[in-house]
Amino acid sequence: MNNDTQSRFDYSGQGGLGIHPESLAKIALSEIAKGNDDQKFFDADLAASIFSSLVKNEPELTIKLLRKELDRGLTVDFFFEGIAPIIAEKLGDSWKQDTLTFSEVTIAVSNLRLLCQELESQYFEPVNQFQLAPKILLFTLESENHTFGSYLAALKLKKEKFNAQVAIGYSESDLFKLLEFGDFQLVGLSIGSESMITQGNMITDRIRKNFALPIVAGGSFVTHHKTLSKTCLDVDLLEPTSEEMKDLLKVI
Repeated sequence: MNNDTQSRFDYSGQGGLGIHPESLAKIALSEIAKGNDDQKFFDADLAASIFSSLVKNEPELTIKLLRKELDRGLTVDFFFEGIAPIIAEKLGDSWKQDTLTFSEVTIAVSNLRLLCQELESQYFEPVNQFQLAPKILLFTLESENHTFGSYLAALKLKKEKFNAQVAIGYSESDLFKLLEFGDFQLVGLSIGSESMITQGNMITDRIRKNFALPIVAGGSFVTHHKTLSKTCLDVDLLEPTSEEMKDLLKVI
């Protein structure tokens, strides 16, 4: 298995959450590169504890747990860019593997989003800072079940000084109305599974023909199947960095 398709997870026990050390290593290197090498580096136990609390529908306990870890040195960046995506993906996989029901996963994801909203103001600057920023629309397809990743991606883009907005489950006609009047400069498509590829390509083709906008793609499927995504998704970039997006937009 190559690096493009290798899973970031090593599941253990009865549906337990084991996090592949490569994922944590990448986050650690990122922290060091940003000059945050003195921050506490957390292992998989914290993610597993939050995951369990979310599944048990204990939002108050989850918030207390997170605040305790923040007081102990957990960075907000690490939570949004390391812990939250891992938990969200594990929730999706638990549904696919029938270890959790769809309703259990829905409730847990809602609790995870509430947890994220508690920290949003500490993760990026106020909305009024985005008035002159490049305007980006991230959307998920109407029948797509994987939607939390688009929310996290929008937060990350806001942190990088993009004016990112999210459209989840819009019909094609409603999405086109949004693009027609929204003055967007770039569109991002989230692909959560292989079954969404054909529909994704159809709608991105129509977006190009009607609006001539650059299109990027991300999502769980792209993350785990980067090489395959390059051959089957008709987009300009896959999981681009902020610098790559600025080059695509010709933003200085």
